[in-house]
Amino acid sequence: MNTNQVVKILKDTLALIKNEALINGKNKLSDIIEKYELTIQKIEDGTLKYNEIHNSVKAYLEIYNDYDNPLIFKMSDAEKAVSIYLEV
Repeated sequence: MNTNQVVKILKDTLALIKNEALINGKNKLSDIIEKYELTIQKIEDGTLKYNEIHNSVKAYLEIYNDYDNPLIFKMSDAEKAVSIYLEV
């Protein structure tokens, strides 16, 4: 998976997370949002050494216990994309 593909997945997922925070008042997502932004920045700079967003789904679920939210599947896909990117 190349840099552009991973960054697109991350930016799309980040937009969904920010929307979730704004629309549904889930204001405890700032740490997750910061990790996504940091991951994007490090990928674009070529300095990412480990998966900064690993376990972000778990963190989200610990806060909101919202297992039916389709956002968690997007977040899981983003985590996997970063892991695959780091393996290359």
